[in-house]
Amino acid sequence: MKVFSSSIYWCIAVVVTFFYSNLAQADCARSYSIAYSSDYIPYQYQSESEAPMGLDIDITSAVMTELGCKFEFVLIPSKRAQLLLKSGSLDLMPAASITDERSTYAYFSAPYRDEAVAMFVRTEDRSKYQQYHFKDAIDNGLRIVAGLGGWYGSEYGEEKERALTAEVLRLNASTSVRIHQLLDKRADVVVADLFVGYHHAIEANRLNEITPLPHLLNSEPVHYMLGKASVSEAFVREFNVALATVLNSEEYQVLLEKYRPATGVPTN
Repeated sequence: MKVFSSSIYWCIAVVVTFFYSNLAQADCARSYSIAYSSDYIPYQYQSESEAPMGLDIDITSAVMTELGCKFEFVLIPSKRAQLLLKSGSLDLMPAASITDERSTYAYFSAPYRDEAVAMFVRTEDRSKYQQYHFKDAIDNGLRIVAGLGGWYGSEYGEEKERALTAEVLRLNASTSVRIHQLLDKRADVVVADLFVGYHHAIEANRLNEITPLPHLLNSEPVHYMLGKASVSEAFVREFNVALATVLNSEEYQVLLEKYRPATGVPTN
């Protein structure tokens, strides 16, 4: 009887394995369309030859390659991409936050990176400001620059008007300009997305001259949206497995060094 039972379990295991193996193959039997933006540096943008580039592009390519699926990046504005995802004309979108409304038409992957807002200072000043929060920068009269209309989290939002009134906060539309103000000692603190700040310092070939303070003003995870109209739940599970494999790989750590320093990155 035990032999008979064992044979049944073995047969079931074979059938289940065969089913899921074929399911994974079927999910990769076609090419997947993936939206990207041309002006989301350094996450998504176009090279001079109009090829898709950026951290999100590199991660997505690695995940789809790990899956063994064909894919195509499609340049589409974010709002239109969401409509196409909803209708089934688009399969994936990176860099998405979870909302109830989006959950009606899209699955969400596991989080794959954080969008973090940092306070950058000159490396030579890091030890002086090591423990600073945004309030401390205002109280000590540091010259702060930030973006026009940017959302930098509740801490910044609660103190922004006080900083403007005290005339220690100036606003402009260019992160590149703000990073150069810091480098040229015309500002003491730059408020910026972590990877965007790094990008402009790398572009100036002066990455070692700036550093983010340990305290982050805001940090929120982002996910992939996968359209329910065109993608199966089984594919989402396979996608998450491949995503975890990529994020835990040595190759991914090497990849990140294209976009940030190897050490000294805040994580709070």
